[in-house]
Amino acid sequence: MQFITNAGDQAVIIPIEAGVFLVFLLCRCWRMAMAWAVMIGAGSGLVLLLKLYLEACGPGRHRVLYSPSGHTMAATMVYGGLLSLTRVRRSVLMGGALAIAVCEGWTRVALGYHTVTETIVGGTVGLVMVLGFRIWTEDFQKKFSPVVSVLALLLLVAIFVRGWHPDVEGHIQTISRLYFSKWECKGPSLSK
Repeated sequence: MQFITNAGDQAVIIPIEAGVFLVFLLCRCWRMAMAWAVMIGAGSGLVLLLKLYLEACGPGRHRVLYSPSGHTMAATMVYGGLLSLTRVRRSVLMGGALAIAVCEGWTRVALGYHTVTETIVGGTVGLVMVLGFRIWTEDFQKKFSPVVSVLALLLLVAIFVRGWHPDVEGHIQTISRLYFSKWECKGPSLSK
């Protein structure tokens, strides 16, 4: 279970994102590189904004949606994006990406890191990003055969980042509470 949940960790995801972007650049696949960068930036940016906003006041008493699952979003988006490069039918792609979201989300809930709602939000963002990437690059994927390059990249990432875990979530919570809580967190009014 820990292996699956770690597949969505920033220590694994960020090198894969950067490596795939580099492969696209080296192959001079400019549109693929741009689409990949937009997908990564949009998905990560949206979840970051949601986390900053929702985490500002700390977890509520009845926590349902406090911190959308970045692991679920990232795993769905990145591995779904890689699956897209195999040129499977769109329905197979989305089914595969959904399976990735469910597996990653299940581990996050089972390990007590997130609620079901938080993983659904993360998975949904990831699925939307994968679909957008596929629609934007469908015609260009016919000209690109990345399988060997991407598999070599995944193997290298797995070897070099094993055991490294940056505390991205801790930094997001600190920034959110430091800068956003003064606007969003209201205590009970003392005046009548």
